[in-house]
Amino acid sequence: MVTQEQVRRLVEGGASYDAAAARLGIDPGLAYLIATGLPADGGDTLTSADRDRPGFRAGSTQHLANPRTPENPTRNESVLSWIKQRAHTDAPLLAAAAERDAEPGEVQDPEDDEDVTTVLTRDHDRVTALLEQLSAIPGHKQGGSAAQIERRESIVDMITVELSKHESVEQEHLWPAVREALPDGPERAEQAMRQEQEGKDTLTALGKADPDSDEFDELVELLVLLARKHVAFEDQVFLALDQAMDDEQRQRLGAKLRRSKVMAPTRPHPHAPKQPGSAVLAAGAPAALVDKARDAVGRRPAKRKGKASGEAAGKQREAEAAQATPAAQAPSKGQPPPAPATDPATSQRAKNASAEAMPTTASPAKAVPPKGTPRKAAPAKQVPGKAAGAKAGQAKKAAGTPTPARGKGKHSSRKGDRS
Repeated sequence: MVTQEQVRRLVEGGASYDAAAARLGIDPGLAYLIATGLPADGGDTLTSADRDRPGFRAGSTQHLANPRTPENPTRNESVLSWIKQRAHTDAPLLAAAAERDAEPGEVQDPEDDEDVTTVLTRDHDRVTALLEQLSAIPGHKQGGSAAQIERRESIVDMITVELSKHESVEQEHLWPAVREALPDGPERAEQAMRQEQEGKDTLTALGKADPDSDEFDELVELLVLLARKHVAFEDQVFLALDQAMDDEQRQRLGAKLRRSKVMAPTRPHPHAPKQPGSAVLAAGAPAALVDKARDAVGRRPAKRKGKASGEAAGKQREAEAAQATPAAQAPSKGQPPPAPATDPATSQRAKNASAEAMPTTASPAKAVPPKGTPRKAAPAKQVPGKAAGAKAGQAKKAAGTPTPARGKGKHSSRKGDRS
């Protein structure tokens, strides 16, 4: 156990608390506490007697209590390489990554609930989930890899499908109902259609832009801003409709929206009529048929469901290869990361390529033994460097020699075919 005398002797000899702590194998904050009886974090109100204690340091001692900033292992190239190697030999992880896509999960609502607010809020939630995934993937400006660029392209096209359907059925059914039900309905409907026209223009521009370009990234940022603004606006409209329409009226309106969405266009048509509802329907029906025909025969990015070209098949092949690979060839869990084979000053694009290659799906849960199965006692954990001390302590105990108390150890705290 480190004593007060040991710490004071080193400090009085000219050593700093950091140096004294390192020599004694304890934290600087603990060294200060042992020497002075005062916490280094400044948590106590000091009296004049406290300031006269041997070893007291005037000024802030907070740095002694705070641990040094540790190295972030996610920025270490050798660690990333080692994790990537581990991930590419885990067959269940690779199989799960092959199946995972960007498609938002279905919302479990009561089957008979077709309230207009419920129906349209489901659409908002799906688009929001896609936008969050899109924002998490590095684009051209952030040095995104080729695979990441293709993922962004696919998710943008998925958003295009969702918003094209959503806005078409709103113009056909929602905004005519808003005009009639609310005192300021005409003004709200006009404002909504102006916002939706901005969205259509942005989606059209995204469909023409190169996904691996500054223009595409800037349009994505604009789309995110417009979508959030429009969702917030519609939320206010929904509140007003809840007051102006009874339950039966809202259910009928929601049912119309849900049925119309099945045959709604899947691409933006910025020059299509926006009102009245009959004109929207007359223009939207043939446009929807053309869109669905193009979707069926073309290689639309949305079909990849947020993946790069061939990514799912590639992950599946890796999973099959990992399954067939003997366990002995996989890197051991206890094996330290290898030394970096390349210059650590790699480009941001190379770092993103390494990170995106790692599957992001959670690993399988550990098997739980059935109830009643007796548990095996876990082997005692051996702490390196203390085995000899433990044996010596046992020998002293057997000989009747008292063993001194132990001191505390350290504590720390590409662009694809869009036809």
